[in-house]
Amino acid sequence: MEKKKTSKSGTEKPAKMNFEKALKELEEIALKLEDGSLGLDESIRQFEKGMNLAKFCREKLDEAERTIEILQKVEGGQVVRKQVDVDAETGEITNDDDLQGSLL
Repeated sequence: MEKKKTSKSGTEKPAKMNFEKALKELEEIALKLEDGSLGLDESIRQFEKGMNLAKFCREKLDEAERTIEILQKVEGGQVVRKQVDVDAETGEITNDDDLQGSLL
């Protein structure tokens, strides 16, 4: 049986982690820390793990933003930032006709 690779803090290596899984784990850590049931040492370990997950999520969001900007480049190489409107109930982009080069 192959052992799951983990870093020093116990989180999976970023290559095996996706944004959704990291965010869910980060939310679980926040709940554990908020309820105050963990001891000091475990709280510190969970906090460190949470910081690593938060960094991973931020990097993924930055990468996604750069990708969107590349996809929205217009003639002449100018990047035009456009607001993406998302329907709160469905999570779908409502102004996708305005997005050039989208993968929708």
